[in-house]
Amino acid sequence: MKKLLVIVLLLFVSITQAQKNQKAVALADKLSNVMEFDKDQSAKLLELILHRNNKKRALRKEYADDKDTFKVKAKEVEKAYNKDLRVLAGKEKFKLLIAYRKAKRAAKK
Repeated sequence: MKKLLVIVLLLFVSITQAQKNQKAVALADKLSNVMEFDKDQSAKLLELILHRNNKKRALRKEYADDKDTFKVKAKEVEKAYNKDLRVLAGKEKFKLLIAYRKAKRAAKK
């Protein structure tokens, strides 16, 4: 019975992790299309997204009781992610992302 419980628990954890990774893959695909990345750049982008998500997840655990500090630290992680993304994409491709984000915000209004 204990073995069955452990197997079910491991299965649940792996499914949850796969869903989180699917969201990261979907975001990487979307951003790759917007910025017209090749396969190599898309793979590096996925690594950046997963790294950012892991950092924010660790911060969320560390600062579970202190939301203000979490927001400050999360903003630092986002700034580092955007800086790395800008380096990966280059000026011209990053401008495509900026235009996409502006159009998306305008469509919400």
